[in-house]
Amino acid sequence: MAMEKSGSLMDPASERAKRGAFFFLMLFAGIIAAAWDLARFVWGGTGIPKEADFGLGIGMGVLMLLSIAPMWAARRKLDRGDETGALGNFSALLIVSLIMLAGIVYGWRAVPIGTGYGGIFDVTSGWLGLYFVGGALALLASVMKGKRVPQRFKDERWVAYNVLSFWGFLVTSWVIFVLIFYVA
Repeated sequence: MAMEKSGSLMDPASERAKRGAFFFLMLFAGIIAAAWDLARFVWGGTGIPKEADFGLGIGMGVLMLLSIAPMWAARRKLDRGDETGALGNFSALLIVSLIMLAGIVYGWRAVPIGTGYGGIFDVTSGWLGLYFVGGALALLASVMKGKRVPQRFKDERWVAYNVLSFWGFLVTSWVIFVLIFYVA
């Protein structure tokens, strides 16, 4: 009688399954963070103060929307098997993530944390800042792996797709953040 093995994270799986599992975990984390913070914001009944840096928020939102172009270009290059070409797009997204981190920290100076809006703004943007740190580290790891061990980068292409899916999550999260904290 043959004994069944239990599965592990290192078992080979289809690329679609690995991308789906990664996206599900990121979506779950985003839902938890957003639900907690946005519920406090809505229940607090606070309005957007005049001190909020509207230009910075909208500018960073536009930057994130523009970052969709290198994200899709990298995905197309990966689909065609041009892994080295995708690394340039990964580097561009890494630069965008660093700009976003700097913008988030700079945005904290506008509204005092003691106000209802300021405290919730800082917590929510802090969560997004952590997501951008994770994105920057994932992009950096992908670029380094692609430069140092290109065959492994090619063999484990699903990791690059996961990083790009995570970037799509970041774009969506930031656009929702801008709509709620700057436009609403």
